[in-house]
Amino acid sequence: MPIITLTTDFGTKDHFVGAVKGSIYGELDEVRVVDISHDITPFSVTETAYILKNTYKNFPPGTIHIVGVDSEISIENRPIAIKMDEQYFICCDNGILSMITNEINPDKIVEITLAKPEDIKLSILGIFIKVACHIARGGTLDVIGKQISEIKKIQEIQPLVNAEKNQIVGSIIYIDNFGNVISNISKSIFQNVGKGREFEIIARNYKFTRIYEKYNDIVDYNTPVEKRQDDGKKLAIFNCANYLEISIYRSNLKTVGGASNLLGLDYRDNITVRFF
Repeated sequence: MPIITLTTDFGTKDHFVGAVKGSIYGELDEVRVVDISHDITPFSVTETAYILKNTYKNFPPGTIHIVGVDSEISIENRPIAIKMDEQYFICCDNGILSMITNEINPDKIVEITLAKPEDIKLSILGIFIKVACHIARGGTLDVIGKQISEIKKIQEIQPLVNAEKNQIVGSIIYIDNFGNVISNISKSIFQNVGKGREFEIIARNYKFTRIYEKYNDIVDYNTPVEKRQDDGKKLAIFNCANYLEISIYRSNLKTVGGASNLLGLDYRDNITVRFF
């Protein structure tokens, strides 16, 4: 049974998600629809890129991903479909796939040229669903559009390395449910530039000189439980997606707080790594 995933900034209060799913089943009843997220910050391309990159590899080959973020079609926001890493992605050409295409070359990219239904204003309800169901039936990309060679890139996906190779300037691209802030500095870039040198990480007014392997590595287990005061400690870590993250141990935005509010770190703020 084919799988179609949905990643949108629609939220769950309104009717949009239900309408999308109903339209898919109306086109193709033998399909499994999986929600990746509908709580993307509205129009946040970088947040979508991060979530999609760290989700799609868990799905089997042939999975079709519909991405409905910043999806209103315009001259500068054309609809595209991509076959890449044995999976399919349907979205607008707004840079959402930059984080994946920076590491993996697409097998084929087409600009979707299907006529847009006049009575449907949301492209995801019209073109994207028709394309996804066409692929799910075994159809090819050739019949739904014209092949193109390039898609848009967004610069903020990639950190900057200075000419001296002793500094990486990244930025915060995602804040998770715990208030942890995730930068665009990957472990591989950190290791390739750092080459084992000492370092300091600067995030606003805070500095870190150690990167932990796990969150609970910050706990001193030699201290009796009743005397520990570990909750709320700040730390740097490479998260499960291997991106540099600034965290608060056992963070909770409703009680302890998170790195985003306790340290005053927000989306697009700089994270700088200096090597010595």
